[in-house]
Amino acid sequence: MRTFVLLIILCVYSTQGSYAQQEDGVVSYDLPTRNSLTFNRFTLNPTFSFVKEQTKYISFYNKREWVQFENAPLTYLASYSGRFGENIGAGLGLFQQNYGVLTTFGGVLNFAYNAQLGYDNNLTFGLNIGAYKSGVNTANVITNFDDPSLQNTPDNFLLTVNPGINYGTEFLDFGLALNNLALYNVNTSALIEEDPKQSVQAHFMYTGYMRSRGFFDETKFTSLIRSDFQKEETIISALAMVTIPKGIWAQVGYNTLYGASGGIGLNITTQIAIEYNYETAFGDLSSFGASHEITLAYRFKNDDNRADEVSSILSSGNKRRKIVKTTNPKVASSTTKKAPQTSTNDEKKKKEQAILLAEQEAKLKLESDKKAEILAAQQETEAKAKLLEEQKTQELAESQAKTDKAEADKIAKERAETRAKLLAEQKAQEDAAAQAKRLAEQKAQAKRLAEQKAQEDAAAQAKRLAEQKAEEDAAAQAKRLAEQKAKPNA
Repeated sequence: MRTFVLLIILCVYSTQGSYAQQEDGVVSYDLPTRNSLTFNRFTLNPTFSFVKEQTKYISFYNKREWVQFENAPLTYLASYSGRFGENIGAGLGLFQQNYGVLTTFGGVLNFAYNAQLGYDNNLTFGLNIGAYKSGVNTANVITNFDDPSLQNTPDNFLLTVNPGINYGTEFLDFGLALNNLALYNVNTSALIEEDPKQSVQAHFMYTGYMRSRGFFDETKFTSLIRSDFQKEETIISALAMVTIPKGIWAQVGYNTLYGASGGIGLNITTQIAIEYNYETAFGDLSSFGASHEITLAYRFKNDDNRADEVSSILSSGNKRRKIVKTTNPKVASSTTKKAPQTSTNDEKKKKEQAILLAEQEAKLKLESDKKAEILAAQQETEAKAKLLEEQKTQELAESQAKTDKAEADKIAKERAETRAKLLAEQKAQEDAAAQAKRLAEQKAQAKRLAEQKAQEDAAAQAKRLAEQKAEEDAAAQAKRLAEQKAKPNA
């Protein structure tokens, strides 16, 4: 049993080199929430609690990695995050991670602040601060005697700092993050110098909406590409997600280290949602098997009537409305309810608000006119396309009719020729049979005549022979009689 436990520890240390330092049991801060673009996004980059976020939610996350192995990595995370104001995003999470006999338990605090640079341009700063305890979980150690290798592994209380920045436009976002920029061990009052999970992370994200008809109308599309530059290796990953207005979303991804992933989620109600992701590794980690993660979330109602409407499989199916595609807080603030700021001149404040409302109404009217023009142009294009399609269909039908007629004539001609050929062959066979019959009859007749003639000739020959014999017999008799008569006279 001791050997088995030691093998588990060595396996964890060798395959999860980024998780711990073998000499003191220190585990790096690394939450495996890499496969979701819907929940716990602030763990991917500290600014994502604000960037392209429209609501607040509570989520409960569980991931089981490499399920075919006993005591494989297991992660629990409970979090509360989202956008809390015009320029502020925040999050709070509690997590526990088990790696065989090693375990970590702690929390992460997130804060993000957005600085508006223009109507559709903004710069967001974010920070994740983690505090957790790492060490050996004695409850998972099964041995019949004390193991010095386990007893000498101390418990550590660690603090980690992860800053990030994001520049966003209406559809695009670019950013950087410094993972485990500083990892401080409170027990030893020293910074961890060799942290395998210390890295520079760069990302590119696109968020847009699909214009179509029917079920996929106003479908939201999100894609994220990340590069994680660590000391010993570089990890590149890509995620793509499609969110259908009916309350369903699907996502796929690929990570050069952890392999491919795929997941699906749905809104059970407008406030309760569930998501499942499946991950399978390639290369050196393929023998470890698949990983499963599931998230259950509660979404708080959004008082901002300019945000995307949320539908669910149990709702009446109200169409999801896309009004704002930008993270511009000043635009959204013109129609949201907020407390009036302190001012020394109420009349000036009212005038400013009136100007903002007038500008907003003018922009909305302009957008509405543009949408109407685009819709009219689309309808005209569709009508022309429909007319061309009908003409093309008619031409194809006429061409097909001509082709069918020619083909039918050709087939009829071939059939007539085939029938005439068959009749000619049949007549030739019948003529040949009649000729053969006539020849046979003539041959039989000739044979009969020959046989009859032969019989007649044989009969005539026999008759001649009989007559000749009779004559000879008569002559001989006459001669004997003459001789007998001559003897007495002598």
